[in-house]
Amino acid sequence: MIRKDYIQRYFDELAKVLAAALLLKKNHKATEAEAMLNDFSTDFLGISLAEILTLEVDLIKYLIKEKNFTLDHFKLLEDLLYHKYLINVSNNKLKKITLEVLNYVSKNDANYSLQRMNRIKELS
Repeated sequence: MIRKDYIQRYFDELAKVLAAALLLKKNHKATEAEAMLNDFSTDFLGISLAEILTLEVDLIKYLIKEKNFTLDHFKLLEDLLYHKYLINVSNNKLKKITLEVLNYVSKNDANYSLQRMNRIKELS
């Protein structure tokens, strides 16, 4: 479980990674941007985005049971997956998984997020 004093640090680091990844994408360095997102996922969530895309099980249940994911983990994951999707919009499996995580967080987060709702609408 993430300790509360680390949650803000995780989100601060995520913001830096997302900004850098978007800059790399803008500069036509998609592979490097995806690697940066994957490294963050591995370091902060304990599972790589590449591994998530290869799983053939119920993703949400697996992450909760096997990786001890909390809602905070899923909030980090939703941003990582969405930005990975923006780099590779033709990947239908990535789109499906991103939408699954967005819907899960939307249903379980007590705070309403207009940004999350817009992302769900975009991917649906």
